[in-house]
Amino acid sequence: METLQTEVLIIGGGLSGLVAAVEARRAGRDVLLVCKRKPGRSGNTILAACNISGVFPGQGDTVEGFVQDTLWSGKNIADRALVETMAADSGAAIAFMQQLGVRFLEKDGRLHCRLVPGHGHPRTICTERVGIPVQTAGLSLTLPLLEEAERIGVRFLESTTVVSLSRHAGRVSGAFAADRRRRLLHIAAGATVLACGGGGRIFANSNNTREMTGDGFALAYQAGAVLRDLEFIQFHPAMGVSPVRVILPTTLFGDGAVLRNRYGERFLLSSVSGGEKVAGRDEMSRAIHHEIEEGRGVGGGVLLDLAEVSGDLAATRYADLWQLLSRKGGDPRSHPVTVALAVHFIMGGVIIDRDGATTVPGLLAAGEVVGGVHGANRLGGNALMEALVFGRRAGVAAASDCTEPPQLREVPRGLQGPTKPCPKDTLIEVCDEIRSLLWDGAGVVRSGLLLGQALGRWHAASERLSGWDGAEDPLAWSQASNMLTVSRLILESALFRCESRGAHYRSDYPALDDEQWLGTIQVCRGPAAMRPSVSFVRGENEPR
Repeated sequence: METLQTEVLIIGGGLSGLVAAVEARRAGRDVLLVCKRKPGRSGNTILAACNISGVFPGQGDTVEGFVQDTLWSGKNIADRALVETMAADSGAAIAFMQQLGVRFLEKDGRLHCRLVPGHGHPRTICTERVGIPVQTAGLSLTLPLLEEAERIGVRFLESTTVVSLSRHAGRVSGAFAADRRRRLLHIAAGATVLACGGGGRIFANSNNTREMTGDGFALAYQAGAVLRDLEFIQFHPAMGVSPVRVILPTTLFGDGAVLRNRYGERFLLSSVSGGEKVAGRDEMSRAIHHEIEEGRGVGGGVLLDLAEVSGDLAATRYADLWQLLSRKGGDPRSHPVTVALAVHFIMGGVIIDRDGATTVPGLLAAGEVVGGVHGANRLGGNALMEALVFGRRAGVAAASDCTEPPQLREVPRGLQGPTKPCPKDTLIEVCDEIRSLLWDGAGVVRSGLLLGQALGRWHAASERLSGWDGAEDPLAWSQASNMLTVSRLILESALFRCESRGAHYRSDYPALDDEQWLGTIQVCRGPAAMRPSVSFVRGENEPR
């Protein structure tokens, strides 16, 4: 087995990974970034609409206002220290990106801030994207970062999947990875940063890129880290399905867009006073789900009416989107877009401190793989700011916490040699079953019955992999194993929380219950490592 060595290992080539790599390299460390596809051109960042929320000079906003809106949106279970850190560092994070050449839309010489539903102040900015297609708008963020990383000497290992973290003396000491030729590599590292995104693709319907299969959650869990809030899955209420499949930014709702059912009715008004301008994504998603279930949907979704979006915004902020919709289906003002629900973001993840350190020495994390910043629901624009702020902090902390990596001691069990290689068809079938059972059991509306049925299906799927190993195809084996691990953590967390809060809605417990459930569901490996240990930790945030 080939062994590579680096001082700081970054796992993930999206926004948080690239930011962490740049900061660790600027701190003087040798940095190796490993990602499943191409750095800067893969992961969920490239699909983002590039709306970023923060507190910026001259806008009349405050850090405390941003903090309170984020905590309120997350139903008061987010980690206040992390939220305060994100808000306080937001201005510096944007200045950092501007120094690298990222350009943001301006108005009257200042950053053009828009009001996004859930925020109490216009604080959401957007990148300029001349020449970049709307479907890959996130390249406006990642390509300048990639260029800087290459310039300062970050090393890259692309088309390579980390299949396990290595540990020595209670500390993460690097990773094992498999490349496109299925060769197993050992990467010895003094500090390791998980920045490989979320796991939307473990659900049947998702707008995530195909590599988002929960790797980071599974890697951290298997290494002994504690995770939180995995029951909170954000469903995007505006995934375009006709005339074109594209993620439509929720800033449109603040700019006049409304949802209508097949009869032209603004159905959201019956459940949310104030409608689209104030509704959270969780409220919109449940309302859309209800219309579809009651037979008032259109083509598996509902209609997005863009008639009231101003011509000025159509020609500026939404110019690329408007051109795409016009080309595919005619004038968006007179031809509504059909939108459906899709898993967009996992609010939970690895527990970290302000500098990205996890509960396991030598392991840091940033981006969607992290939990605690959003709580039970995520505000628009907060995900990219989270990735920027904690990616920077994790990179700096990794450079400071770097130790001498030990020599290879043991290859992960299941990859040690081809004893009983798992058939490829079995791996594919297990992955398909996981996606289906999660969508059915842990979808927009859940219940103890549905979650129990999903867990029963999970055990049957898990049994199908019992007795096999993954040495013949470590990439496919790793994906199936990770999906099994993360799907169980989601189901167990959702079953444990017997209330409805934010994006977690249970029809058998439809009310929010602060007296019993104001806090977090945390999961880690159990004593026997056969099943997760699930516990409730009371929160410290008082409801506003």
